[in-house]
Amino acid sequence: MAVSGLGLKCPSRNLWTNEAQAWVPRKAVCPRRRAAVHTIALHIDRRGALEAAWRRQEEAEARKQRLSTDIDEGKLITVPDTSGLDAVIEQAGSQLVVVFMYSRQCGVCKDAARRFEQLRNEAHRAKARVVFVQHDVETDYGDKSDLSRFYNVRAVPCFLFFDGGAVVRRLSLRDIRRLTGPKPYVQAALAEDVRRLRNTFMEVLLSRAPSARS
Repeated sequence: MAVSGLGLKCPSRNLWTNEAQAWVPRKAVCPRRRAAVHTIALHIDRRGALEAAWRRQEEAEARKQRLSTDIDEGKLITVPDTSGLDAVIEQAGSQLVVVFMYSRQCGVCKDAARRFEQLRNEAHRAKARVVFVQHDVETDYGDKSDLSRFYNVRAVPCFLFFDGGAVVRRLSLRDIRRLTGPKPYVQAALAEDVRRLRNTFMEVLLSRAPSARS
């Protein structure tokens, strides 16, 4: 039976002589062994941290490679937030970046998306050095996204034109659902907005970003 607190074992009696035996010190843990255990645990923690950092680095490099491929192939790139757009702008380099800001709840945005896709296809066929990006200004919880607040986008559809990382032009289209008048008038207003988008695109491409020309 052991006595706590003193690091000693309780004296026991010899079964043959009935004599009390001397106090025997409890076996102590070697300080070197305890230090070795701590060193091993620290080594495991460091190795786990290094492996996690290495995996994150590999994932970041893979995302960067996919983004570079999408840009080279002229694909429409969807960005979820500000950091996503920053990555696109950085990867785009001297290319013009056009961002289509929309909302899933916006009816006119669907038609604007088709026009934007047509413009992207035309630019891709012409081998224009332009990157086309889209962003939903509403989060899954119905709040305004950080990206839309950062660039003060109050109405959609809205188009932002970036050259060298800076916004050089922005264009908002009218909501045709609020237009009143005969059907030909509404159609003419929509056609005018499409022309505005195309003209703005060409102006920025040719005058503000000459390096983006094919």
